[in-house]
Amino acid sequence: MQKNLLYILGVLALCMAACSRDKGNYDYVELPDPVISRLDTAYNVITGDSLVIAPHIQLASGKDDYDCYWKIDVSQKAMSLDYEGRELRIVFGEASGRYKAQLAVTDNTNGMKYFYEFFINCQTEFTKGALVLSNSGGHGVLTFVKPDGTVQPGLYEAINQEALPGEAMQLVPIQNQFYLNRLTSYWITYTGGGVLLDADNLQRIRYLEENFYEPPAALQPQYFMNMVQGVTNAVMNGKLYFGATETAPFWPYYGYFGVPISGSYTLYPLVLHNAQEKPYGPYFLGFETSRKQFLRFYGGAYYGTTYDVLGDAFNPKDLKMDLQYMDRFSDNDLYAFCDSAGKKMELKFRVEFTDTTQRFYPAYKREFPGAGLLAAGTIWRASPIGVFFFSAHDKIYRYNPLNAEIRPLDASFGGKTVTMLKVLQGGNLLLAGVEGSIYYLDISTGKLGQIIKQTDGIPGAPKDIILRD
Repeated sequence: MQKNLLYILGVLALCMAACSRDKGNYDYVELPDPVISRLDTAYNVITGDSLVIAPHIQLASGKDDYDCYWKIDVSQKAMSLDYEGRELRIVFGEASGRYKAQLAVTDNTNGMKYFYEFFINCQTEFTKGALVLSNSGGHGVLTFVKPDGTVQPGLYEAINQEALPGEAMQLVPIQNQFYLNRLTSYWITYTGGGVLLDADNLQRIRYLEENFYEPPAALQPQYFMNMVQGVTNAVMNGKLYFGATETAPFWPYYGYFGVPISGSYTLYPLVLHNAQEKPYGPYFLGFETSRKQFLRFYGGAYYGTTYDVLGDAFNPKDLKMDLQYMDRFSDNDLYAFCDSAGKKMELKFRVEFTDTTQRFYPAYKREFPGAGLLAAGTIWRASPIGVFFFSAHDKIYRYNPLNAEIRPLDASFGGKTVTMLKVLQGGNLLLAGVEGSIYYLDISTGKLGQIIKQTDGIPGAPKDIILRD
């Protein structure tokens, strides 16, 4: 044992002596990075076009012995596109979006690797412009307006070799704010059905009846809502349907409709909700057309009129009026415009609908001050700044419920009836549609609907529009 200890001590002494003689005098050679040119930080491409990147690479050694490896991340498919070669020459066929990419350069003389990141911004011919849904000859027509003003009518028929069989109702974007946050598709609804289109090429993905696990015998879409999870909730056949979110967003059945929310009710084709503020626990507020009452839905279940009413301005459980329009600025500011035996009434209320609180607060009921202006076919739209716009024949009016002020907009449409209204850009832009035309109106602070731009050549009467900037 003692001999072993002495041996170990001796070895340690020799090691220490060796270390003491090592003065740390090493020669390090710093290898400069390659000099690379003709490689940009971002490339813009159109789906289906060629993408060619031919960088010039000069190694520090001056030799021409290197390899290049290219990688493009396609996160929506959970994959990457990988290529080898000193130049990238491909046809870029992915969907529109922003793709992170990388060039890896290997110096074969010393094995060193160098990495350079860049982005690929992909668009399609339908990425920027306006998509218009209109009614012409008893059926829907899809038109695209390019940024330069070029009008391309009849695109659905041209691309899908069939016409939309019913009168146009809605054009609804599908965008999942929690997964990639890119516009992927559109629902077009029409009387008796609907169709889902790819946002990049406007090709049909499926018909509405194919978006059910088991479709109902009769199908009448009435009101579609794009939810922040990238699914669509809808009122169909007077019932409320939820799009399925139980699978991954890229799974084929994501967004499918199952059975309607069970309950004894027939909904007016307009439903309010707070899903923007509470995407995972929203309430839905509907109106029962036969019993004339406001209904509550929560957590995917029907609760009807099981809420407390605090206030006596009106009875939301027995309104005795027909709903014409309703909208929500916040939980503290909800409005409904109703018809009571020919008298036009305005209701204001607020709600507290959570998993623990169910309260409805009627604020007031009064005759709508613009009742004499309303007409058959009047269209209503709310602005996020707290005012309403409504049409009457060839006129548009702005209504401020806080002071009951009604003012006509400056825009004139040559006597043509307004068939579409849409408020955009946070309440600064109002789009109005009349037979054959779309008008862009300035409704920003201090403006009263002056015409900014006009697009003609729209087939028939515009019904809905989506702007892609």
